[in-house]
Amino acid sequence: MSVYNFDSGVYGTVKMAESKQFKSETYIIELTESCPESCVQYLVKCLEGSKLSLEIENLADHRFIAVSCNFAQLCVKAEEVELLKDIDSPEKVKEFVFQDAQNYVGFQSKQTFFTPYEQLFLLENMLHSVTFSKEVFLKSGLKRFGDSESIITGCLHSKPQIIESYTPMHNEGDKKIVWEKVRKNPIFFPTQEIHKYYGEEVAFYFAWMSFFTWSLFPISLFGVGLFLHRPKGITVDDSPYLPMYALLMAFWTIIFTKCWKRKEHELALDWGTSDIEKCELVRPEFKGVLRKSPVSGKMEKYFPAWKRRLRYLISFLLSIPFLMLGVIAMILSLNFNGYIKHKESPIYFARLASFAEPGHIFAADNPYYGWMIPTIGHSIVINILNKLYRTVATYATDIENHRTEYQWTSSLTVKRVLFELFDCYLPLFYIAFYQLDIISLRRELVGLFWGDEIRRVLTEAILPLITEKIQAHRQKKKLEALKKTDEKCNLQILQNLLLEEYEQFDDYIEMVIQFGYVTLFASAFPLCSIITILFLFLEARSDMFKLLFLTRRPIVRRAKSIGVWFKVLTAMMILSMVTNCFLFGFASEQLASWAPEMYETHSDGDQWIKPGFGRYVVGVVFAAEHILIIIVMLSHFFISDTPNNVKIELARRGYIRKEELKLLKGKNLKID
Repeated sequence: MSVYNFDSGVYGTVKMAESKQFKSETYIIELTESCPESCVQYLVKCLEGSKLSLEIENLADHRFIAVSCNFAQLCVKAEEVELLKDIDSPEKVKEFVFQDAQNYVGFQSKQTFFTPYEQLFLLENMLHSVTFSKEVFLKSGLKRFGDSESIITGCLHSKPQIIESYTPMHNEGDKKIVWEKVRKNPIFFPTQEIHKYYGEEVAFYFAWMSFFTWSLFPISLFGVGLFLHRPKGITVDDSPYLPMYALLMAFWTIIFTKCWKRKEHELALDWGTSDIEKCELVRPEFKGVLRKSPVSGKMEKYFPAWKRRLRYLISFLLSIPFLMLGVIAMILSLNFNGYIKHKESPIYFARLASFAEPGHIFAADNPYYGWMIPTIGHSIVINILNKLYRTVATYATDIENHRTEYQWTSSLTVKRVLFELFDCYLPLFYIAFYQLDIISLRRELVGLFWGDEIRRVLTEAILPLITEKIQAHRQKKKLEALKKTDEKCNLQILQNLLLEEYEQFDDYIEMVIQFGYVTLFASAFPLCSIITILFLFLEARSDMFKLLFLTRRPIVRRAKSIGVWFKVLTAMMILSMVTNCFLFGFASEQLASWAPEMYETHSDGDQWIKPGFGRYVVGVVFAAEHILIIIVMLSHFFISDTPNNVKIELARRGYIRKEELKLLKGKNLKID
C-alpha cells in the first residue's frame, strides 16, 4: 500500500486539497483522576505522533482528550481496512483505494463522503493502531500496563488505570435529523438514517424490531378473530379453533425466521457488509503466542481451541450459583401463587402455599388481583439477578480469550440469553409440562407478560423522560456555572460524559423474551400477539429516544446480521413447535374438542383420556410435531436464505473483480 505524506499532503499521484472546514466525528477519551501526569503526557505524545487532532481540557473534575482527524487520514485507514464505497463503474461498490479516489461517488464532498458511523469506525481503528512503548509507561509510575498491542486497551487495564472510558461524541445535527424522522413517521422506522449515524449493529436491531412488528399483524388478526367470534358462553381460551391458532403460529415462526434471514442479506448488500470478514479485526485484548499462519504464512497470534474449551467449563461453574438462585425464586413464586397442586411435589411448601388459599392475599379469587403480586415480584427478582449475573458473564467471557469482537460478543450473549430465558420461562415450563395445568399457565403467563410490559413502559419511557428533564435542568445550571468560569470550555463534550453507557443486549433480550411469549405458549394466550404489536410501537420509539438523548453514543460495530440472536430465534422456533403440540395434546382439553371419542368427562368437569386411547393421543402429538419439523427442513431446502437478486449482484461483483485482476496481471506481464 502506498504511504501518505501528511506533511506534503500528497498521496501517490493524488494531491489532497484538505478542506479547512472539514471536521471528522470525535472520540472522547476520559482520563482517571489517579493516573500519573507523566503517563498522560506520554499518551498525548503518542496520539500527536499519529497526527491525530487533540483537544485537552479539565472540566468539573473531568479530564478528557477529544480526538478527531483530517480527511486524508480517514482515506488512508479506509484503504487499509478495505472499506467498501460506491464507485462510478459497473461494479457499483468497491474497496476504497486512495489512488483512485476521484472515481468514487461523492468524493468531492469531503464532509459527507464518509458517513458519521464510517468516520467513527475508521477513527477507532486509528486509535488502536497508535504506536507506543510499554516500557515508557511502566517507567512513568505504573505498576502494570495492560497486555495489549492497543494503547487504548492497555491504558484501560493499567494499574493505576489511565483511561476511564472512551466513547464517540454525539453529533447534534445528525442526531436531530434522526429524531425528526422518527417523529414525523409514526408508522415506519428510519432504518437508513439510523444506519448512517450508528452503523450496522444498531441499525440491524431496529430493522429487526420493525420487521417483527409488521410480521405479527396477520397472525394477530386471527387471535382477535378468536376473541370476537368465540362460541357463546365460553372464553377465548376454550375456543375449539384455538388449536388452529397454535398451528398457524408454528407456521408463522417458520416463515418469519426464513423471511428475516433473506431480509438480512438484502440489508447487508445495501450496507456493504456482505463480506464483513474483511473488516473483522483482531480483538485488542486477545492474548496468544506468535506463530506463522498456515493459511497466509504471516505471523499471527494463536490460542489453542482446547484451552478455550477448558475455560468454557470454568464459565459454566461460575454460572451455577446464579442458576440456583433463579430456581429458588421460581419455587417461591409457584408456591405463593398456589400453582403446585400436588403436595407430594418436591418443591411444595405448605406454609408458602397457604397464602394462595381461598380468601388469602395471593388467592385467585382476590378482588384486587392479589394473585399477580408473586408473579410481578418474581419478574422483579429475575431482573435483579440478571443484572448481577451480567458482571459474572462478562468476567467469564474475558477468561475465554476470544480472538475477535464478534466472537467475544457472541459468547457473552449466549451466556446471558440462556440465563435470562432460564429464569423467565422455567416456571411456565413447570406449570405446563409437570402440572399439566393450562389455566394456571395462562394466569402465570398473563402476569409475567403484563409485569414485563408495565416495567418496560415505566423504565424505558416514563422514567427516562422524567429523568431526562431533571438531568437537563441540573446540567443546564452546572454548565452555566462552568461557562462563567471558563468561557472557552467545551460543554458539549462534558454533556456526553454525563450520559450512561448504552447496553444493546438489554434491548435485544426484551424482544426475544417477547417473541417467546407470543410463540412458545400461543394456545394459552392468543391475544398476546396483538397486544405485543401495540407495545412494540412504543418500545421502538422509547429505545430510539433512550439511544439519542439518554445514553452515550455506542462504539461502532460493523455487522452483516443480528448475529447470534438469529440462532436464539431459530432455537425458540423449534421449541415452540414442541411446546404448542404438547399443550394441545396433554396440558389442555383442546384435542378433546376435535376428537371427543378419545375422552371421557369426570364428575368434576375435567376431560380425561379414555383407557386404551393414550397411544393415539401420543401419536397425534408426535405426528403434528414431526410434520412441523419436516416443514422446517423443506423450507430450508426449497427456499434459499439469500434472495436471487442478492446472489446475482454478489456474483456480478465477484466476476468484475476477477476480470480487473486479469487485466492488471496482463499489464504487469507486458511491462516485464
